[in-house]
Amino acid sequence: MTSTTKTVKYHIPQDGIYMYARTGESKKELIIVNSKDAEQTLASHHYSVLTESIATGKELASGKQIDLTKDMTLGARQSLIIEF
Repeated sequence: MTSTTKTVKYHIPQDGIYMYARTGESKKELIIVNSKDAEQTLASHHYSVLTESIATGKELASGKQIDLTKDMTLGARQSLIIEF
């Protein structure tokens, strides 16, 4: 039987935006949820502690490349899963 180490790191919710990073085997994902009914901008310094200086990732639903060094705009009630 093989053993895998998985971790989850949470970020303190800010203005209705929830974030956490999950790490498993060979991949890491950043999950971001905007719980507000309005579009919001998320400053890169809020999620940089979870991305650990990784510059790009791929948004799983669309396959779009995401620049993790820039601020992100999240639509109302939008959620993202970014693999890096």
